[in-house]
Amino acid sequence: MSQAIYSLPRYAQIKTYIRNQIESGQWKVGERIPSENQLSVDFVVSRMTARRAVQELADENLLQRAPGLGTFVAEPQIATPVLEITDFTQQFSHSNPEYSNRILVLEESTAEKNIAAVLGLNQGDQLFHSVVVHYRDSAAVQWEECYVNPQIAAAYLKQNYSKVTPQAYLNWVAPATRVEHQVQAVMPNAEITGALGLQTISSCLKVSRRSWSGDKVVSISKLIHPGSYSLGAELII
Repeated sequence: MSQAIYSLPRYAQIKTYIRNQIESGQWKVGERIPSENQLSVDFVVSRMTARRAVQELADENLLQRAPGLGTFVAEPQIATPVLEITDFTQQFSHSNPEYSNRILVLEESTAEKNIAAVLGLNQGDQLFHSVVVHYRDSAAVQWEECYVNPQIAAAYLKQNYSKVTPQAYLNWVAPATRVEHQVQAVMPNAEITGALGLQTISSCLKVSRRSWSGDKVVSISKLIHPGSYSLGAELII
């Protein structure tokens, strides 16, 4: 740990350690963390001090406590933007038994000129790239391609997306302060048509999304929905 961490109160040192382990991807969503007894031994503190650190992180929704089982890394809470596209921010959650997904691409890539400019990177810089198909009741309802700024979400490629959606993870590590959407009708290519399980190439709904956290762009996404999909929007006052 850094010298700055050692200057913190002991319970705060434990909190910082746990938070760093989670944000770096060392401890993943659903993973059990060391017990209070183990933390008290590792940090040479009383169990009460370790308990305070763990409880405060549980109160912040970073950890989830299960009596008799232990304490686990909690699923990120989805931030609520001013304009909420309700169908995929609320229903695309692993807590919803109707939801599932399929990861097609999860890789480190090189930023092309246009994408680099939007993300605030230089052409040729490294970025993260993912393609995910989202399902509801086993029917494909969204094809999602996302480019992520690795300077903001360094552990993006290390997550277990069978437990948490990529967008929920991004909203957790870099809560969205601004989200821009553009909606249009498109004719998807054969690859997307097949991924969505469509019989023929037909008109679909495309949502282009750009998310900021503070003054930095976190990600840009392209979301394709079948034409029969109903997309709702709710203005949060």
